[in-house]
Amino acid sequence: MSYVFVCCAIAIACSFAPLSSSKPTKRARELDKYARRLGVAVPVATAERIVSQLIRREGALMTGGLTGIVLAVITALLLPGGFNAGYVPVLIFGGLGVGSAVGAALASSASAFTPLTGPRIARSCTPGYADYVPPLERWSGRVLPALALLAVLAAWIAFSVGALGDARLSSAYIWGSAGAWLAYASIAGLLVSEVLSRRILDRGQPAASATDLAWNDGLRSQALRDLHAVPVTLGFVSILGTFLDIGSLSDYQGGGATAALVGLVLLVLLSGAALTVLLLDITSKPQQYYWRRLWADRAAGSPT
Repeated sequence: MSYVFVCCAIAIACSFAPLSSSKPTKRARELDKYARRLGVAVPVATAERIVSQLIRREGALMTGGLTGIVLAVITALLLPGGFNAGYVPVLIFGGLGVGSAVGAALASSASAFTPLTGPRIARSCTPGYADYVPPLERWSGRVLPALALLAVLAAWIAFSVGALGDARLSSAYIWGSAGAWLAYASIAGLLVSEVLSRRILDRGQPAASATDLAWNDGLRSQALRDLHAVPVTLGFVSILGTFLDIGSLSDYQGGGATAALVGLVLLVLLSGAALTVLLLDITSKPQQYYWRRLWADRAAGSPT
């Protein structure tokens, strides 16, 4: 059954590249779709550069996702439960999420740091981080790494005091588990994303027209959101990993219906909360958040 999930994850990863997989004659249509999501018209003069930048990001998304899937499969084969264990689907899609997030962040930040020259349009105020990244994403990027570390700490305390029945996991195992390492990585990812975000915001924005500047804002928003998605994804997958340790590995190592039940309940609650936050984020159209913040005084449609 795990092979079905692997195939589904691969199909999802391959769907990340509509521009890359389309014929050159159809790329204009795909770019128009992307422009509608951003809420801004396509600037003819820089359309080719924008397409190249988006194709690089799509390629990084797909490559990162596929790499994450491969690493997840290898990890599953090395774990005690084997490739058919119940946690393998979570591991596979977790690898897909982390890999694609890291790939997108690398590609977007590389594009954001590409030197650009040309005239600049004066604007009444200098945009800040809050103008590009929606509040829900900003807060989740800070809360999830903290929750990931707290989940590891809570698991260590619970197993230390015997709060989960007969289940036992050593302190060395808990603090060296995959969930713990992902928690450390999410905190490191948050710090790195904050530093890179400040550097991106400090860069100039050459633009020959308001449309060019709006696209620059849109791509900058995408880069900052991609960077912020790394600690979010790492933190979420870390918490999943910790709960799976509580529920499955503790039972494998000799104990516990209580631990299994607690792990299952926490996993369901986390999944429900994550789905709720994801739906709220999607319905808020986060791709157009920068437009609402920076271009709200423009007429509806593309800027001129």
